[in-house]
Amino acid sequence: MRQYFLLAFIGFSALLVGCGSGGSTTGGGVCPTQNLTINSNAPLGQNGVLKLSVFGVSEPKTFTWSRSDGWSSNEKEPQIPNPPKGTQTYTLTVTTNGGCTYTATSSPIVVTGPWNPCGLDSNVVEIDPFSNISFIDIDGRPNGNNYLIQANNNNLAIADFEFNGNQPPAEGQYAVQTGTGDVQPGKARVSVKITTQQPFTATEGTVYVAVDGTVTLVSFCNVKFISNNAGATNATGGANLKWRPK
Repeated sequence: MRQYFLLAFIGFSALLVGCGSGGSTTGGGVCPTQNLTINSNAPLGQNGVLKLSVFGVSEPKTFTWSRSDGWSSNEKEPQIPNPPKGTQTYTLTVTTNGGCTYTATSSPIVVTGPWNPCGLDSNVVEIDPFSNISFIDIDGRPNGNNYLIQANNNNLAIADFEFNGNQPPAEGQYAVQTGTGDVQPGKARVSVKITTQQPFTATEGTVYVAVDGTVTLVSFCNVKFISNNAGATNATGGANLKWRPK
């Protein structure tokens, strides 16, 4: 008898199918019910590595993963560098040593443009070990020959992200640039001003920009900062900002 079960687990749904023939030799030809479950580290940016995992099936023998664009894998827990941007689903078929087959299809897995939010909530900039700041206003505008995206918290803290040109930055990765004046193509300049402290200036690292419709995401992790504040020579920073033009 063929049985169907629908399982929802931490955001993923799995369709489980028990074998009607060729089952376990100890089960009289009927496959036991097993809770095949797919998990992943999504959402993530396309600059990251998508990690798929599975559990809930005893004595698995083979694994067959597939995606609608033709990608496939026979690994138990495949890792996919630079997964395609957008929303994808993954299907897994597991065959056990006893000859039973179970199939699961993931719920949509979301991959954004380049993104590295450092585990921070939205609209937060952190300078470790000095400050963790939530911003309530994010705006973008031309600033001379640069384009400025500025996060402001009632002027108690201001974070400036400058890019080349007079248009919002395109999706991509931008190396940190120091100094003043015009920002070079492919570069970004970052400074964080907190009223009670000297400004922090980024000196090394990568800024990620992802674009989703009218929303621009600016993020980075482990960017190095310097400041005249005591002990700031080894400061690092993370950011996760969402800017939607008004």
